[in-house]
Amino acid sequence: MVWIPGQARDDPKTRKEKIMATEILQLKSEGIRKAVGGVRGNIWKMYAIAAVNDAMFLIPVIVPFFRENGLTIGDVFWLQGIFALAIVVLEIPSGYLSDRWGRKKTMLVGSVMGVTGMLWYGLSFSFWGFVVGEIMLAVGNSCFSGTQEAMIGDTLLELNEGDDYRRVAGQQRFYGFSAEAVASVAGGLIALVSLRATVWATIIPFAISLVLVTLLQEPKRHKLQETRHFRAMWDITTHTLVRNIPLRSVVVINAVISCLTLTLVWFTQPYQTLVGLPLVLFGVTHAVIMICAGLASKWTHKFQGRVDDRIILMLIAGVVVGSYVALGAVTSLWGLAWLFTGRVMWGFLTPITSDMVNRMTVSSVRATVHSASSFARSLLFAAVSPMVGYIADVLTLNQALMLTGVVSGVVVTIVFLLTAPVWRLMPK
Repeated sequence: MVWIPGQARDDPKTRKEKIMATEILQLKSEGIRKAVGGVRGNIWKMYAIAAVNDAMFLIPVIVPFFRENGLTIGDVFWLQGIFALAIVVLEIPSGYLSDRWGRKKTMLVGSVMGVTGMLWYGLSFSFWGFVVGEIMLAVGNSCFSGTQEAMIGDTLLELNEGDDYRRVAGQQRFYGFSAEAVASVAGGLIALVSLRATVWATIIPFAISLVLVTLLQEPKRHKLQETRHFRAMWDITTHTLVRNIPLRSVVVINAVISCLTLTLVWFTQPYQTLVGLPLVLFGVTHAVIMICAGLASKWTHKFQGRVDDRIILMLIAGVVVGSYVALGAVTSLWGLAWLFTGRVMWGFLTPITSDMVNRMTVSSVRATVHSASSFARSLLFAAVSPMVGYIADVLTLNQALMLTGVVSGVVVTIVFLLTAPVWRLMPK
């Protein structure tokens, strides 16, 4: 190098210091890149995605919103049955797509459909308009269902932290429930201005989810190499729901309890109206339930290894059934405590059953198996919800709740008795 007069000399010592400074900056930027953009970054991004996806300002006032547009309680349950039926059709193909095409790409499709579906909702004023919106949202939901569990599971496996799944899944649900709680309070206040405004507000977090999904990094996994796609989906589904009896038992128990808690969600706002709760407080009660459900999810991992998971599932089922019966017998603001108790059980259920399914499957088919589990839940709800809606229209609300509780108690008892032969083969 030629030294030019007037230019500072670049002596060896100075040059060495510059090189060292450059290397330090490179190491720091690499560390930041790995922390933010690497596969470990998937964890906090999945927490954030769960939060914004659950920040639905519409949910705490959705039944009054439907009623404002001329729908009956029966119509509301029919809408949810159609949504569940669409999930039934899409659930397993979307999980298989995730195993073949990739977790990130599948979730990206789901985010786009979520924004589109909510936009359609805002422009709809009739039952059939809402049907189209529900189908769009079902596409988005199915692309996340199974795939987000697999994304977290595969990420933790790549980090050699697979045993942390229940803690991470519980934390994810905690953030989701907490965001829904905050959005519920805000939604109740927005509803005082306009019920439809809660729909437009919900588009914002859905759009943020779309951005966050683009920042995810696809984790390493054993990709499914099968080329006979329909045959592969059939094999995985029948393995999950038929041939693997212990896995099938976990899936069926999850489906039955999930169906009961979801049905209770759609009974909540009619019951709050029945006991005279002001509309502005709908969001507050929903928020309290979501916060407690989030804490339940967050703390579920603390029971791991201390209490048998199978016993916990029996207790959860008993509490939910008991809540229905109590609500059927009580018509006062005190009944809200039973709504609270029954719905919070959902927070305990999801991390436990998801972890049990993870421990019984391999990475190459994990999303499809989780989707098969969601398929079973959605199929059951699609079959049950129109009947429950009809009962709610022809009977009083208390009678409908009592009848649902009694019938579900019989069903839950039968399900647990049928799982007895493989009880010892199910994860503890």
